[in-house]
Amino acid sequence: MDLQYNAFNILILFGAIQGIILCFFLRQKRTTNALAVDFFLLFLFSLSFFNLIYAFLDMDLFKYYRPLHVFPFPYKWLIGVGFYFYIKNQFPVTENEPPYHKKEWYLLAPAFIYMILRIYWFSIAVKEDSYRIVAVVVYSGFFRINEFFFLFFTFFMGVASLRFLKKNAHSIPSKSLLAFKWLKIFTLVFISISCIDILLYAIDLIINSGIETFGFYYATLLINAGFIYWIGFMGFTKSKLLFNTFKYSKDLSEISTSAISKKLKQAINVDKVYLNPNLTLSEMSVQFKVTPKELSKHINDVLGKNFSEYINAYRVEEVKALMASKEASKYTLVTLAEKAGFSSKSSFNETFKKVTGDTPSAYKKKIKGL
Repeated sequence: MDLQYNAFNILILFGAIQGIILCFFLRQKRTTNALAVDFFLLFLFSLSFFNLIYAFLDMDLFKYYRPLHVFPFPYKWLIGVGFYFYIKNQFPVTENEPPYHKKEWYLLAPAFIYMILRIYWFSIAVKEDSYRIVAVVVYSGFFRINEFFFLFFTFFMGVASLRFLKKNAHSIPSKSLLAFKWLKIFTLVFISISCIDILLYAIDLIINSGIETFGFYYATLLINAGFIYWIGFMGFTKSKLLFNTFKYSKDLSEISTSAISKKLKQAINVDKVYLNPNLTLSEMSVQFKVTPKELSKHINDVLGKNFSEYINAYRVEEVKALMASKEASKYTLVTLAEKAGFSSKSSFNETFKKVTGDTPSAYKKKIKGL
């Protein structure tokens, strides 16, 4: 078998093979975030297939089966799209809404159109078993135009991904910052490689008077190979950073922390909402026009308590005030607890002891002894 081997195409070929092997390895991660994994695999497989095709071309493998030169897979146009949707699928907008709009599916249109063209060329190449159709397309200048638009389209997808990340940076909880930072670095590397590819292509066309040569592809494919090797290292050693489902950390977007504090003071000191034995977190959050999660987070972060502890602490203070009143002797401890908002005797006894260190009856005796 008379093939054209050299250090460059072997390095490019091995990079492509590693990328394809990594695709099979990472497919096992679909249990974490299936859509993100699927689009990442689309991106990585397309990038690896890009290198594989051109490695075979440089080795002159296609002479054994010429139609493979126009194999009907639009790999170039799927690299950027795969990367973009991989990024977006790690950020659910809401629980019921996907992270992308229906119109964004039109981003797959160039790949679909190009696939139709390649199916047509492939059918002719299979029928004729020749390079004729490839030569016709090459001399028409179509591949050169396609390359130009593909490079800028890929760059645009990278920029769109970065803009999306920046837009959602403020919503990332602290525990996910490392994964988010890595995702941003990954996107910046993707954009940088796209920029270098555009620059190399422009230089190649200028130097060679508008004629596309394999020199550009050597540089591009070697960069791609390096990128694939890096992804491979990350995929095999730090795959947890690749796939996440970032939960939005809503830092009280609809209402400020100070505003919630003000509303809480009003509700506790003036309205005395804790006297309501059926008071719930959801009910208070509706009054405050925030989500239960936001109100709970505020009470937790600012006051250092959960909702039940916070409300019951005021109920205990109310019971203590009632015990000290002149009318305390008219009521049993259970009645006083009910007046303060407690819904059960057991809850009252447990909470009172936890807050004061004494049982309700022991505390009442202390008061009488003063």
